Amino acid sequence: MAAEDTWEGKASAKVEGVSPDKVWAAIDDYAHFYKYFPSLDTTTIESGEPGKLGCVRLCSGDPLPGSQERAFTNEKLVAYNPVERTLSYEVLENNIGFKDYVATLKVLPEEDGSTIEWSFTSSPMPPPGWSVEKITGYISFCANYMAGKIVEEAKA
Repeated sequence: MAAEDTWEGKASAKVEGVSPDKVWAAIDDYAHFYKYFPSLDTTTIESGEPGKLGCVRLCSGDPLPGSQERAFTNEKLVAYNPVERTLSYEVLENNIGFKDYVATLKVLPEEDGSTIEWSFTSSPMPPPGWSVEKITGYISFCANYMAGKIVEEAKA
């Protein structure tokens, strides 16, 4: 894929007062990603084992605006390093419009907690609706939502 044919974006969210190990434990819970993602209500392991390369999960949730069909993605774990607190997944099938989408989630230590860093690459998505700016904005929203959920969980 040539560079001009690739969308790239990155967002980050502070997780104040929560250790990197606790943040990683939430992100590493591949089978329960829905607990930390705003529009998902289910995550099911379709094949493989969480924490093992090749594990495939099905994420589903609220329909996209203008659709009656539940949104879904099948996501394959393609990189995994618990020591460095990072994982990458590739979207295999979906009804959202993703093509060649690969995301990487990292947990970075901070003096007063942690930071979640979420980056992605994707082939351009057809209009209407998506642009690299909109996807980057959406992953920023999701990373901040995730951070908030993890802080709530840590306080409970």
